[in-house]
Amino acid sequence: FGRPILSGHHFERVLQCSAAVAVQKDPLLLAIAQHYLGGQAKPITIRTWWSFPTRNVFNKDLSRASFKYHFDLDDWRMLKFFFYLSDVDADTGPHVYIRGSHSRRRLKHQFTLLVGHPAEEVLHFYGEQNVLTLTGKAGMGFVEDPFGFHRGTPAKKHPRLMMEVGFGVSKPSRRRYHGEPVIR
Repeated sequence: FGRPILSGHHFERVLQCSAAVAVQKDPLLLAIAQHYLGGQAKPITIRTWWSFPTRNVFNKDLSRASFKYHFDLDDWRMLKFFFYLSDVDADTGPHVYIRGSHSRRRLKHQFTLLVGHPAEEVLHFYGEQNVLTLTGKAGMGFVEDPFGFHRGTPAKKHPRLMMEVGFGVSKPSRRRYHGEPVIR
């Protein structure tokens, strides 16, 4: 393969896991999504993936694996629930979100489809005080508007297993796996 493997997805196999499907169908998640997005909210994504500790990572691989600041365009209105399935500390690749970036967007960022914005650029506009780094034990969950800037951080010492359940207002997209290399 010739380069480090930063993440590994379970692809559609997650749909064979009754526990994951039960989380996706949880009435509380749907109620929260409908409160935020309106009554037309419905589940549109579910995925689990590992992030692996690696060295000598190429810059383009960081963008592909969502380790640079980005926002999601899976639907024009979305809400995503994330759950850590392994313990996550500062060395296990915590998720990072920029508070307020979902509703206050720099003009340059409104008209770009670029994935992977430099941290300096994002932090200069939104401020380091708005950086929220999420760590926690296996089972911890959080919810975000994915139109806000966010990123994963590379795992340094231990792998991280994570699950995402996304709700939107449109039909599920065929765009999957965020451009990451697929090894079959």
